[in-house]
Amino acid sequence: MIKIHHFNEAYQQYKQHKIPFRLLQDQAVIMIGLCQNPNSSVSNPLDITQADIDWLMHQAEATQDYSDYLGGYIYICEVEQDLLQIHGCDFEWAEAHNGKWPNVTDIVMSWDACNYLDETSGHPQWVIFMLCWNNAGGNVYFVPKNLWVQARVTEHIEATNPTSNI
Repeated sequence: MIKIHHFNEAYQQYKQHKIPFRLLQDQAVIMIGLCQNPNSSVSNPLDITQADIDWLMHQAEATQDYSDYLGGYIYICEVEQDLLQIHGCDFEWAEAHNGKWPNVTDIVMSWDACNYLDETSGHPQWVIFMLCWNNAGGNVYFVPKNLWVQARVTEHIEATNPTSNI
């Protein structure tokens, strides 16, 4: 699993071809919104360009620890074993398992965010999982398409975003 502490580190991971530009865009849109003097008001991650990234890399926020801004770090899952680190909240499960929180492979849960990441064209390739464990937020996990079955993505998305029959 790749752990990202700040935007500057995310950019280095991108330049080393360890994460795709799409994940960099998702982080950039949030960080630009947190900047003291943003140069743009981009709200859709897909609208983030290399010029936006270049500008952000010169801002102090690019080196600020994500846990200070987001309440946690960014994690990129690479293999099935990484899914075991994505913990959700289910008190009954924890009580029955000696205080251990369930992970995405254990049971289906609702999340503060569990969504497909839109792509410029074609079908989504990534899903985001996030649960707010503190007032600032929590860790964010990106799961690639090849791990969706093991991560029970469809079930988690349905639990998080139930459709209304009204």
